[in-house]
Amino acid sequence: MLFEHVIYSTGIAIVAGMVYCRATGRDLTWVIIASSYAPDADMLAGSVLKHLGITLLVNGSTISHGDFHNIAVLLIYAGGAALLLHPLGFRLADSFLFAGAGFAAHLLEDALVASPAYAFLWPLSSQSFGLGLFSYDPNFYYIADWEVLLVGVVFLELCFIIRTAYEGRGWMGRSVSSALRPLLSLIGLGDNGAA
Repeated sequence: MLFEHVIYSTGIAIVAGMVYCRATGRDLTWVIIASSYAPDADMLAGSVLKHLGITLLVNGSTISHGDFHNIAVLLIYAGGAALLLHPLGFRLADSFLFAGAGFAAHLLEDALVASPAYAFLWPLSSQSFGLGLFSYDPNFYYIADWEVLLVGVVFLELCFIIRTAYEGRGWMGRSVSSALRPLLSLIGLGDNGAA
């Protein structure tokens, strides 16, 4: 799955942001969306490290796709993202939670499509899990499966409708403002306030 991850993760982010914003007044939905491709860094990591002359083995072989699709890397990624976002004014717990949620959304999406998918519970278990609800074939410009994409768009629309019905249209502006805050802080235009 390539393109579908952003669709499904955006839907998950909309609902998670609604619940978290209601409880805390902070909305970091953009962190979920930005983190949704983090597990696929394993597609590049092996070749980049090899180019740098570094050999890193995972379970006795070089890094390949699927090696980062587990809870161990999720925790490492979420911790790293929280530490990177903290100097920009974001709370560690918020960043950790939302970065982990974006990473977990990717794992959930892969589990829904493939059977078996990956060893999501590694290092606790090396068993691969997955539901395989779809027979995945990238028949939409080789970046998506029509059926998976259609279900994702319907899911996204439902999440959008739910949040808009609950909060009104103002939530979109708050989410965009929250997403722009770290960029403005980096270039010195932001107030470095917590999101």
